[in-house]
Amino acid sequence: SMLIGGTALLIIPAVSSITAKAVLSQLGKFAITGSFAMVYVYAAEIFPTVVRNVGVGSASMFARVGSIIAPYIGRELGRKSPAAPVIIFGVTSVLAGIVVLLLPETRNTKLADTIVEGEDFNREFGGLLGLRKKKERSHSAPTYAQNFDISHN
Repeated sequence: SMLIGGTALLIIPAVSSITAKAVLSQLGKFAITGSFAMVYVYAAEIFPTVVRNVGVGSASMFARVGSIIAPYIGRELGRKSPAAPVIIFGVTSVLAGIVVLLLPETRNTKLADTIVEGEDFNREFGGLLGLRKKKERSHSAPTYAQNFDISHN
């Protein structure tokens, strides 16, 4: 929905009709608001149990920082250039929509309980909406657990 929202916002400066601008801006706002709510759902699934509270808290904090900054971008930059806030919000939304494609798919999978399981999960299912084929486990690169001597228990 970030891609939809960002694209709708980026189209606004090219449209001359006031009604079309209003429809596109509301569509963009709706899609981005829906994405904001998904931060909590996806963050709870992606982080291993042992660090889930820190991960969800960090995701929430960054989402709130964005919510705090957004009115200043809209109001202050809107005074300089009416198109600037729409372009900034549109570009960041599209970039976020592209970056989220790199996250692993969690549908019908067992959620990780430990950091080691999280690394294994990412190695097996990570990136590009699960389109990436399962890689054979590479033992050449040390994992987080090997770097810090964390046992599998």
